[in-house]
This record gives sequence, C-alpha cells and structure tokens, in this order.
Amino acid sequence: MADVLIAARGVSKSFGGITVLRDVSVEIRAGEVHALMGENGAGKSTLLKIFGGVHRPDKGQVFVNGKSVAIRSPAAAQRLGISLIHQEPLSFPDLDVAENIFLAGPAKAAARWGIINRRKMYRQADEVLTKLGVSLRPTALMRGLSIADQQMVELAAALHQKSRILLMDEPTAALTPAEVEDLFRIVRQLRAQGIAIVFISHRLEEVLGISDRITVLRDGQWIATEPVAQMDSQKLISLMVGRPLGEVYEKEAATVGPALLEVQGLSSPERFENISLNVRQGEIVGIAGLVGAGRTELAETIFGLHPISDGSIKMDGKAFAPKTPREAIAHGIAYVPEDRQKHGVLPPFSIAANTTLASLKKISSLGWLRRRRERETAEEYRQMLRIRCRDTDQPVRQLSGGNQQKVVLSKWLLSNPRVLILDEPTRGIDIGAKAEVHHAVGELARDGKGILMISSDLPEVLAISDRILVMRQGRLTAEFSRADATQEKIMAAATGQGANEQATFFPSSCTQGEGRGGGSSEKPEASSQQPESSSAFSIQRSAFSPDPHPTPPPEYKGRENGKNSAFNFLRFREFGIALIVLVGFLVTRFLNPSFSWNDSFHDVLLYIPLILIVGMGQMMVIVSRNIDLSVGSILGFAAIVVGEVFVAHPAFPLWEAAILAAAVGALLGAANGILIALCSVPSIIATLGTLGFYRGLIFIYSGGNQVDPDKIPTALIRLSQVPATLPWIVIFAAALVLVTYLFLKFTRTGREIFAIGSNPNAAVLRGISVRRNLILIFAITGALSGLAGLAYASRFGYVNPVRTGDGFELIVISAVVIGGVSIFGGSGSVLGVVLGCVLLGLINVALPALGVSDFYQLAIYGLAILLAAGMDGFFQRLRGGEE
Repeated sequence: MADVLIAARGVSKSFGGITVLRDVSVEIRAGEVHALMGENGAGKSTLLKIFGGVHRPDKGQVFVNGKSVAIRSPAAAQRLGISLIHQEPLSFPDLDVAENIFLAGPAKAAARWGIINRRKMYRQADEVLTKLGVSLRPTALMRGLSIADQQMVELAAALHQKSRILLMDEPTAALTPAEVEDLFRIVRQLRAQGIAIVFISHRLEEVLGISDRITVLRDGQWIATEPVAQMDSQKLISLMVGRPLGEVYEKEAATVGPALLEVQGLSSPERFENISLNVRQGEIVGIAGLVGAGRTELAETIFGLHPISDGSIKMDGKAFAPKTPREAIAHGIAYVPEDRQKHGVLPPFSIAANTTLASLKKISSLGWLRRRRERETAEEYRQMLRIRCRDTDQPVRQLSGGNQQKVVLSKWLLSNPRVLILDEPTRGIDIGAKAEVHHAVGELARDGKGILMISSDLPEVLAISDRILVMRQGRLTAEFSRADATQEKIMAAATGQGANEQATFFPSSCTQGEGRGGGSSEKPEASSQQPESSSAFSIQRSAFSPDPHPTPPPEYKGRENGKNSAFNFLRFREFGIALIVLVGFLVTRFLNPSFSWNDSFHDVLLYIPLILIVGMGQMMVIVSRNIDLSVGSILGFAAIVVGEVFVAHPAFPLWEAAILAAAVGALLGAANGILIALCSVPSIIATLGTLGFYRGLIFIYSGGNQVDPDKIPTALIRLSQVPATLPWIVIFAAALVLVTYLFLKFTRTGREIFAIGSNPNAAVLRGISVRRNLILIFAITGALSGLAGLAYASRFGYVNPVRTGDGFELIVISAVVIGGVSIFGGSGSVLGVVLGCVLLGLINVALPALGVSDFYQLAIYGLAILLAAGMDGFFQRLRGGEE
C-alpha cells in the first residue's frame, strides 16, 4: 500500500450550531488522485479547508506523514507541504506571473535576507513553468490571464514549494474542455511524481476519468471510499443523494399556450444584434451557446439592465421598452442572474429578508414591515423548494450554493412573474440540488409560467428545454425542437461549423415571419421523448463550459481597442502629470508676472519634501487597500513633542530629535495598525477616530502654547535653507524616495504589500502575514509623519498646535491618488507619487500667488481627489477590475 501522506481521523466541524462534518475519517495516499464527492453542504470543501489550514476541526485529528499535527493557518499548511487550489484562483492580478509563484507561503522567492533577486526569480519561474509544460511569460501581468492560466500559475507555485499534497476544490468549474484536459495532463504528471491530489468536482465524468479512489460524503458524514474501478455514475449518484438515479429527475411533456414574451429584432450596442424569439405559456426555452455569445447580455437587456438600440419587446401582446429592472418586474418579468453571490442574494441578510426583498409590499402595511408575515412567507417557500437550513432567520451566506440558488428562486417566485429568466441556474451546485431546481422549474412551467433558461451545461439544456435556441457572436443562429436537438447539432450552430437540415437557421436579416421559429405555427410540438444523448446526467463533458476569454466577434473590436487605449493612457500617466506641472507653472506665470521661476522654485522645492515624506508612507497604505487620515495629526503631535524638547533642552542633538520624532510617529501609527489588523476596524473609521484623538493630544501636551521661532535651533532651520546645493530636507526626501522604491520593488515584504492590496483574501489563504504587514506599514507611515513634523518645524521655524499638520492628510492623499496609486489597492508607482507631490507643491504655492483663498485651495484638493479616483475607477472597469 502506498504511503498515507495526509489523513483525517474522527474529524468534526460545526459553524453557528450547524454540524458540517461529523466524525469523518479518510486517508489520502502518495501518488493517487482521491476524489471527494457529495452534494453541496456535504462537507467536502470544509474538509479540504481543514487540511489547508483555513479551518480547524472541533474534534478529531489530522495526520501528515503519520504524525498528528495542528494546522493553524494556510502558512502552516504550506510549511507541511500542503497546497490548496480554490475554485476561484487566488491570484494577485496586479503582480506578474513570477511574483504570484514566489509569494506563495514559505517560498523564499529567490530571496536572501528578504531581498529579492528578480533576475533569479524570473529564471526559476520560467524553469518551473517549462517543467509543467505551460507556455506563460514570467513577466506577464496576472490581470487578463484566463482562469486556466491562473490555475497553472497556482500549480507552478505548489511545485516550487515542493508540495507533496495538492488540494483542488472545483478546479474545472470555469474551464473549457481543452483547458480541462491540459489541467488533467499536469495532474497525471504530478501523480506520477508521487504527489497526493485531492480533487473535488460536481462533474461525474471528470471524477470517473481522473480519480484512483473516491470518497463520498453525505450530510457531513462519511458514506463510502472505493476504488474508481468499482464505481459507475449510477452508483456514485445513489451514494451521494441517497436514492437511485431514476428518482432524481424526469422531464414531463409540456402543454404550451399563447406567447407571453415576444422579442422582435432586438439589438443592444456592442452586445447582440437582431434577436427575435418568443416564450410561450408553460414552455421552457433554452438558450445555448459559447460563453461570450451574448446570452447573458440578452437576458439583462430584456430585464432592463442595458439600453435597446433597435427592436421591440412585448408582454402579453403589449409592447414595452424596459429601462430599469423595476419596469420589467412591473410587466411580469423576473431574472435569476448568473452570479448569485454578487447579484442574486444579500449574503449577510436572512433567508426571510432575501425571500421577500422583491415583494416588500406584500409583507408590509403603511410602509412598515410585518416580521411575522415575512417569516411565514419565507417558510412557505422553504418547504416548497426544500431549502435546507436551520430556520428562515439564518443568514444566506451560511447556506450551500444549491440552497442559496433556491432562495433566489423563492424571491422571484413571490413576485409572481409571468416570465422567469434563468441564467446558469445550476452552476456550481451538486446533482441532488440540480435535480431539485429542475423539478422546481418544471413545476413553474406546469403552472403556466414561461421560462427562458440560459445554460452552459449542454446535457441540462437538452434535458429540461422544450425548445432550444443557439446564439453565436451576438446573433441567434439556430432553433431546435426538443425531439430534434442533439449535442452535435447544437455545437455546430454554436461554433459555426456548418448547418443541419433539422435546424432552423437564422440569417441576421430574417424576421420572425420569415422563418424564425419563435412564433411559427409550423413548429413541431414539444415531445416528451428525450434523445439518449441528452440525459440529464450524461457523462459526456459539456461543450459549453465557461470560456473566460472567448474570441470577441467583429462588433466587439471597438471595446477591445478601448481597453488598449486605456492601457496606453495609464502607461503615460506620469508624463501627463509632468506636463500638467509645466502648463500650470506657465499659466500662473502668465496670470501673475511677478511669479518668478527662482522664487517660485524655491518655495515649491521647500514644500514638496513635507508632502513627499508622508506620501511615501501613505502610498504603501493605499496600495494595501487602506487609508490613513491621521497623518496630519501625527505630524503635528510629533512636531510639538520635539518642539517642547527643544524648549526644555536647547542643545538637544538633531539626530536624537529625528529619532524621537520617528519613534513618536511610529508608536501612533502602530496603534492605527493594531486597530485595523487585530481589531478589524475599517481603516477609514480607525484613522478618522485617531485623527481627532491625536489632535486632542497635541493640545493636552502643549497646553495650547506655540513653540516660537526663537526656540527652534538654528541648525534645524538651516536644513531648509538654500545654499549653493540643495537643502538637506530635499536631499533627505530624495533619499527616502530611493529607499522606498527599492523596498517596494526588491524586498519580499514590499511585494507582499502589493499582493495584499491586489487580493486581500488570496493573501491570507496563500500564507502571507497580512496582519503583520498592515501593522508594519501603518507604523512606517507614522514614523515618516513624525519625521515630516521635524521637517515642518525646519521649514516654517515654529510649531503651532492649531495649524501644524491641520488638513495635511488631504494634501498627501491628493498627491498620492493623483500620482496614480489605485484606490482599489494593488498598484501604484513611486515616480507617480513624486510627480503628484510636485503638482500639489506647485498648486500650494501658485494659488496664493494668484490670490486664491485657503478655502478654495481645499476645494481644489478635494476636486483633484475626485477626478483622480473617478478616472482610476473608469480605467479599472475597462481592464476588468472591480466595479
């Protein structure tokens, strides 16, 4: 028998009083692919996360290489040679491929003493990618890579870490057939090297094709572990759902009535063109096609989410053009979106609240919600759809994917729609839950509702649809009756590989009266006989697995060019800022001839270091997806502390004063970091509170008294004077810029800061110490603010408890954001921040020269932040970032 690399013995785990795993024992051997199978909520992912250090068992033990271990974190799991590949790749989109490989867990990233040898890192990344047979450039940015390529990078990271145990949770959910085969090629390669692989998938054909042994869990309990040779699909499903395959789902014949929804020649700019279809009473119309064909866009347009450029929509024979979802709902249309987490449910809300969300009038009186009626209504739908939960007050986020989908269905069923649009209704849910959703959809059709269903699961489309429409590149290309549809015919229509005489093909110029089967009386009756190839649980791999990067049709090229233009603009953003600085100076000089180059340069030169010193720290904070509003108060407090020391000890050495200022600032900054990292207080709230608190400390410490110019040492004043060479505070700021650049670019900690901002959740799960890094960067920002307080005293020659540092945080944040540091975190350049500080320094000097009051200056700073943030958000959306 092969060595057992990892094992669970009597493992139990509960969340919020709900038992997810109960006394589960399983062994994973070296050189095997071990599949975990079960319905959603069976405990598969929880067991993997216990192995991966994300969760800890309540009872039982985990053994690695025969030794009992306590895996307390993902980093601890990685030190034991365990790598967890999640369903959604845990990549850092703003970093390159090599950095994503080497930042995982304990890998030293070609580093010594925390300093990265980037040439060595790229060479090693290329070697590990080549070993896996993956053709990716190590310098390629992760943003824009396909899901498959991102998973390959995670596998490369696991290989680099010399992981012996690889945990794969739904790795094929978003892959095309070719990508799945490529992934399985690597899995077989790793298995041959003696690596133990645990594999979760809802696709039976994949499990039966790649696995050596299969363990089935049901309701959190171990059911069976058997070699794959002793398993077939029927036996596996029976073990998973507790009943034979024949009881899972069987489509009944449809009784169709008049058309409910009629779409004629519908077009939406850059989404789809000239679509005509109808959905009749009691009918399920499936829409098939490759991802990117425009199916979801069509559904969203019918629901009022996108504008209509041409064509018409009718409900019950009456034309209407929905401009908002509210209008579509009012006309009897409901839409269950593809992404239930993002668009379908409110995860923190209860089942009851989610169920009634779209029909609040039905459970309220005079605008007041009737909680009892809300619970009763939710309970009715819980029983109708067999939602598995503790009670209807349970938060939706605690439910399995299948039960969350049922909650989405219940929400729209309560609104009593005439037509229900379902977009990928069973993606990511298990066979049992899928069958229950199918049953629910069938019941709705029998009740006289019209169903328009989009699915990338071809067996599902064939199993449940009465008619099937096929889209390709934003156009409707074919229609099949239930009796005539086969996987081969649908694939031909979806890929443009040829026509079939049994399909009705639609030239783009056709109208419904010219052969579009949507409402033709010549359409064959829906048949209750289902072709053998379209079994609901066919083992054939679906041809419509999501393709994250489909080839865009010709009409989409304008959008692609728009993306390229966005990247070109971002590439020259620093040049643009420099140009604005020059233009701003020339305009000011034109409006105020007394604004001379020498004097103005002197004033700007002395103001920039104050912004720049703090800006280097604020940059790191914003890159980490946080913000520090207290830097001005920290600057003021450090300045007043050092100023009082000078009052008491006029001969106090400057280097000791610098250490004191930095230490005071670091202490206050670390307090911010502790609130944020350890107490989970949002940074904007934590630092907004400390802004006021630290400002109060200034008055308490100083008694409201100013440190007058005669108390500031002459040696400190000289640091800001302009001799033949640059002032010392400018030299210090320039040196600090260089150190910050080297730190962020060539140290492991610096790259981890970018990784945290790029994907905080991935940073935690890939073993990066997020809390430690956050405390560190807030402490650094505080220390730099303290040093800026000393520089402030040098520049102005006094320290005033009211004015020193007041409003300074707005100036610094403006400079950093204008300099191109993304407010979404993960990206930004030191050069951009330098130019942003120069621009703000010019504004600070030029506006008073033009007679603009301080109040207008604050307004201009705020406007600059809004413009920079708005521009950043716009380009973030263009490149596929967060919305």
